[in-house]
Amino acid sequence: MRSLIITISLILLLFGAFALNAQTFTDIRAGLTGVAESSSAWIDPDRDGDPDVMAAGEFFSDNNRNLHTLIYHNRRNNNFTPVNHSIPAFYRGDFDLADFDLDGIDDLMMMGELSDGKRMAKIFNGNTSGGFTPSSQIFQGLRDGAVALADYDGDGDTDIMITGESSNGPKTLLYRNDRASGFKLIETGITNLRRGDASWADTNLDGRPDLIITGINEKGRATSLLYRNTNTGFIREAAGFIPLKNSSIAAADVDNDGDPDILLMGELDNGQLVSRLYRNDRHHGFAPVLTPFIAIRAGFADWGDIDDDGDMDLVISGETNNGAVSKVYRNDRHQGFTDIHANISPLYMSDGEWGDYDLDGDLDILISGMAADFSFHTRIYRNDGIQQTTRTTTQADAEEPAEDIWNNQTVVPERRMPVYYFVYSSTYSDLLGTGTKGYFAFISPIKKPKAAFEMEDTFNSLIRQTYPRWGLIDQGNIITNGYHTLPEAQTARKTVIEAYQTKNFQIIEVNW
Repeated sequence: MRSLIITISLILLLFGAFALNAQTFTDIRAGLTGVAESSSAWIDPDRDGDPDVMAAGEFFSDNNRNLHTLIYHNRRNNNFTPVNHSIPAFYRGDFDLADFDLDGIDDLMMMGELSDGKRMAKIFNGNTSGGFTPSSQIFQGLRDGAVALADYDGDGDTDIMITGESSNGPKTLLYRNDRASGFKLIETGITNLRRGDASWADTNLDGRPDLIITGINEKGRATSLLYRNTNTGFIREAAGFIPLKNSSIAAADVDNDGDPDILLMGELDNGQLVSRLYRNDRHHGFAPVLTPFIAIRAGFADWGDIDDDGDMDLVISGETNNGAVSKVYRNDRHQGFTDIHANISPLYMSDGEWGDYDLDGDLDILISGMAADFSFHTRIYRNDGIQQTTRTTTQADAEEPAEDIWNNQTVVPERRMPVYYFVYSSTYSDLLGTGTKGYFAFISPIKKPKAAFEMEDTFNSLIRQTYPRWGLIDQGNIITNGYHTLPEAQTARKTVIEAYQTKNFQIIEVNW
């Protein structure tokens, strides 16, 4: 054995092997029902001190579409059991929790689309038995948006911001909590948005939460905005954020300088995907930072300290130009961020967050969404802590992040502009007026449009000419895909058609 030991030692010397710490995550196979176009989070309605799971969204079973809102009780030892509740099934929405009535029990605010197609926004009050009771408070129903909760007026109770699509277009609505008098809709002048996100963060450290919002405005354009919360109302500030739709926002003090930085992820009007971290320089505004974050849309991002080293790490998930991803990036301070290859299931239309479900002192991951094979997932990944591995200096050099990213204001060059586009949409409705609903998918030819939204407008008008009921039903969103080359576009279009066919959709080609 002596000669083998010498050989191994020589290899380690030549390649400079050394020990380093690696973070690992394990799917605990909790058996949770999977959902997509989802909203999922850790909650604790039974107030026993350990995080339970709530997930809402859609899934397909035997080609039948279903909606679910699911709550699972944490029984410890990786065991979760379903809970009976009165919360309706919904998707294309969001939810969050806060003690609105100050009774010491968290209440639930949710918005989205119900199984009958109606848009809703509603509070469910938490009760002492661990359940929820619907509130009589009336909010305007929205879908394809976000719930953002904060005490914006500093009066000691939690107020509600919701964004999304109403039956009359995009909305951004602020409801002030007047306690016994209920919630009052406040005129703010904030831009109405849909298919985006909203987040409160005290960006200028004046003690009042400011608002960051993204999405599609009333003119159909992608938008990303910062509104300062002042004593005289909300004032729009030129933060220089890149305009995004199908987007997510994550705010945290990433560089440990005492103020919140802003991560934006989503899609430009031209179909290009972007992930952009902005460093908060307080009086000097926001500066983009060079990071290795993969660009995504229709997903989520969440900051948390996974390795207890005092800085914020990142989990992201969603759709990229090359399919779905889910990644964890370790924050290495001035040396940047490192993809730790956490083996989290890559998911489309996903949501999730960090949380310590097993109460062992480190952050685990809850995530839900749809995989590339059209399977639906809600999974919990246990943080197994830091494990020591061996890595060569050659490997380490190849993975070494940029030096001192916080002082490097170079922006990542944008990818080449797409040239070839096609659009598609789908509906489950009585499109033909026969009295029976069916699944239909429309898809356009591949074109080189001269202006934004040119193809969407033609596509929509041609469908209405042939199928007059298209304008009367709640048709699906029109999805735009753009590619650099014609072969790429042809392959992608074929993939979309085949995906719908596997779900027994009737394919209707809209040619012009």
